[in-house]
Amino acid sequence: MVKDVVTVNSTTIACEGKGPESGHPKVYLTFKPGDQEIVCPYCSKTFVLAEGVDVGHGH
Repeated sequence: MVKDVVTVNSTTIACEGKGPESGHPKVYLTFKPGDQEIVCPYCSKTFVLAEGVDVGHGH
């Protein structure tokens, strides 16, 4: 099985699977400090933070 991996430049991303017609409800995922990847809990798509993007420390 091929893993669906997307490199992103933003620390907050939206995922809705394969689109509004055949995917899942849109969810917003946010990288936490120290995270380099996030996996969508619905479709298991993996989002990898691009090199050099600062996650920050939040509040």
